[in-house]
Amino acid sequence: MSRPIGSKNKPKLPSNKNGVYLTKLEKQIEGSAVTRKNALGWVNWGIKNTYPNILLDLFNQSPTHRSAVNFAVQSILGNGVDYEQMGLNGDEIVPNYAQTWDEIIKNLAMDYILYGSYAIQVIMNKDGKTFSFWHMPLDKVRWSEYDEDGQITSYWISQDWTALGQYPPFQIEALDMKEEKNLEKGKPYLYVYRTYSPTMTYYTQPHYAAAIKAIQAEIEYCNYDLKNIVNGFAPSGVLTLPEVETDEQRQAIINNVTRMFQGSDNANSVMITFRSNIEDKGVEYTPFTAAQGNVNTYADANQRVINRILAAHQIPNAALIGMPDIGNSGFSSEADKLEVSYQLYNKLTGNYNRMAVVRTLNQMFKMNGVDTEIIMKPLNFNDFGNDANVEERTEPTQPKEEEIDENNVEEQKVEE
Repeated sequence: MSRPIGSKNKPKLPSNKNGVYLTKLEKQIEGSAVTRKNALGWVNWGIKNTYPNILLDLFNQSPTHRSAVNFAVQSILGNGVDYEQMGLNGDEIVPNYAQTWDEIIKNLAMDYILYGSYAIQVIMNKDGKTFSFWHMPLDKVRWSEYDEDGQITSYWISQDWTALGQYPPFQIEALDMKEEKNLEKGKPYLYVYRTYSPTMTYYTQPHYAAAIKAIQAEIEYCNYDLKNIVNGFAPSGVLTLPEVETDEQRQAIINNVTRMFQGSDNANSVMITFRSNIEDKGVEYTPFTAAQGNVNTYADANQRVINRILAAHQIPNAALIGMPDIGNSGFSSEADKLEVSYQLYNKLTGNYNRMAVVRTLNQMFKMNGVDTEIIMKPLNFNDFGNDANVEERTEPTQPKEEEIDENNVEEQKVEE
């Protein structure tokens, strides 16, 4: 027996003519993505399979988070590969015909910091002995399910996972660089570096996951500042509307007003009520008057958010990412302070991040018959110098006239 027609209707809102309606805020994204198995073969990364896009949006919109990520990437790359100390010719040892190792390292480091993983496409060259390595953006990769041995034997690639009709996914065989395997010439394989994440079954988790809500909060503060200026610093308040006849009309009005006023995009939040008596009055708006003691509430909260973001990235000094550092710490110079802060960062997380990339690079070198391990030029914060010092170093030194030795001058002429 089929369901009654009435059961298909949407539930009606309870009658609450004299009550106050609380508008719902957007649900915060979680620190770790929920994975769902897909009937087509891959595992969704996030409920809507768009979790990497969310992380990219956070990177593009949060100034502190973006600076912290860029700093972490630069600390991995350092000043580039030290070919001289490795005893190699940098022009001959390249990952592919279009890129240098420095470019590959920067791309891999960016994905590793953003997502906690990175992917490399490996192709055997025509000679059957060497390989070409290409960076594969991780946001375009999805995992296949584990096989009976608990291994991922393939991955799925799509240029845009939000438009599968236009960019249908294709499957690519997985590759483990540490295992010897007969590869076909010209066939692409995919290697994915993954770290252990206790909350994830398939995908990895970025190390800053605990600060995702703080990153969102900074984005909202930026929106708040912008929209406050655009809207002329309009205050929040109570919006009183005339009585309407049905609950459907009431909810439609609430939805329309909410879209216009609520959220950081409009720098306002609105409480909506309806009159219960029959009075010939129009719409009224009663503003809230903010307490004078709360003038710096948002500034203090924003500073706490910045501190949480830096803590999640394990950056001990805000000056490392170009932010002002207020206070006297007792160091003789700012360069010394930066150097000590950077060494602390390296001990906390920088060296670990660098080795997560360099180990894979060493495997790539071995596949091409190069046994030398990668050596990176480290960053140094003690070589800034000022303009005066630069002039002193670059300007040739000339002896003063009264200090010129005539004998030396004659000897130089003879030699000439």
